[in-house]
Amino acid sequence: MIAGYRVILTERRFQVNIYKSRCLTIASLIILYNVAALMRWRCAMMSRVAGLALGGLFAACVAGEALAAPAGAELAPHRAVYAMALNATKPGGGVTGASGAMTYKFGDSCDGWTVENRTALTFAYSDGAPVATTWDFVTWESKDGLHYRFRVRSTRDGVVSEEIDGVANLDGQGKGGVAKFSLPEQKTMRLPKGTLFPTEHTIRLLEHAQRGEHMLERVLFDGTGSDGPFDVNAVIGKLFPANANISPAAANPAVNSALLSAPSWRMQMAFFAPAANEPTPDYEVALRYYLNGVADEVVQSFGNFSLKGTLQKLEPLPKPDC
Repeated sequence: MIAGYRVILTERRFQVNIYKSRCLTIASLIILYNVAALMRWRCAMMSRVAGLALGGLFAACVAGEALAAPAGAELAPHRAVYAMALNATKPGGGVTGASGAMTYKFGDSCDGWTVENRTALTFAYSDGAPVATTWDFVTWESKDGLHYRFRVRSTRDGVVSEEIDGVANLDGQGKGGVAKFSLPEQKTMRLPKGTLFPTEHTIRLLEHAQRGEHMLERVLFDGTGSDGPFDVNAVIGKLFPANANISPAAANPAVNSALLSAPSWRMQMAFFAPAANEPTPDYEVALRYYLNGVADEVVQSFGNFSLKGTLQKLEPLPKPDC
């Protein structure tokens, strides 16, 4: 999932959150293969709400699907540009069109991971004028996954609509911690045991995928809202070995195809608000994650409509001399 991204929009009495997990975190995202896959996902969501065990959901996976002797994910610093467009909409949903671009920059600062994400989208509605929005998200996360800084700035038709700034720290691996906001107001928030920050969440996803595991449920805090962390359920698809099932984006001369040659998995993530007991998530993100952390085939679903991100540019960034 693209490392830690969400687009926050308050317009027409709804809020849109686009996350990239990690992970385009970030950030996340399976583009569902068929109706059967969709049914399995919905069953998994219902089972979560009912408190049922999900461990056996994918017990019949094909042997040998995991990589031999996983060495852990090595994330590649890179810059990616995605063309954003309306993927689907439901009758009466209000949104009739959407277009724009998302620029995602993932860097290595020796002591941590940096993310710079800018998304510019224009929405068209059935009952009003188009609305132009921007969303800027900048973060730093320590490589031990325990310390995190975040800043968000969003605009609507050129007017700043939201600013968020803060830091978060965990007491140790697998432990809880505290998030402190300085904007939009001074606020301190306890983070529950097991909370992950975006890049650490992405690494965990990729490590689970390497081991041939198909489910991951974790608490994720990315700082894009003051309501607290999300419960994130991830479904991991089958392995595409290195240089297999090459993405159509690789044919684009502006896309560095070497970054799309790593092993990859399609994934879908569902985001549930804290303490929510609803059978359906607030939103879902589907994508294809490569072992190096690059994301492709991005689809974000918000109930009444969904957005698709198509990779337009992709380039490696230099690694620092640490």
